[in-house]
Amino acid sequence: MDTVIIVGESRADRLLEKFGMLKAQEAEIIDCADAVVILGRGAKVKIRAALGVIIDGDDPPELPRAVQLISCGVSPKNTVSITSRTPEILTFSLNRSVRGKNGVCEPFELPAPAASDFSEYDQMAAFAARLLLK
Repeated sequence: MDTVIIVGESRADRLLEKFGMLKAQEAEIIDCADAVVILGRGAKVKIRAALGVIIDGDDPPELPRAVQLISCGVSPKNTVSITSRTPEILTFSLNRSVRGKNGVCEPFELPAPAASDFSEYDQMAAFAARLLLK
């Protein structure tokens, strides 16, 4: 089963119900090369290995360079951003290639229904997690 580990404050788990989920406010060490890690607000963790670590690109934590970082934020410098928004639709943009479970995913844009009950970061993090585990 594909696994997502959420550390810190995030509601992205509610957007990823089809995946195995671990959720904690803090974690000592994560060493799981096949899992996607989403770092929410206040996350405290040391990461040794992960398929990818999804972070808030507008408030990035310090992490080792040995893991694939997927930054999510409003700037096109982030790996994942939102290029257009209406109350009903968000257009997610993958701005550079990422290495997922089954190979490389190239940049693209995808319009999707907006989930108004969730922060844009949680929606971008869920989008990025799905890409990595696809």
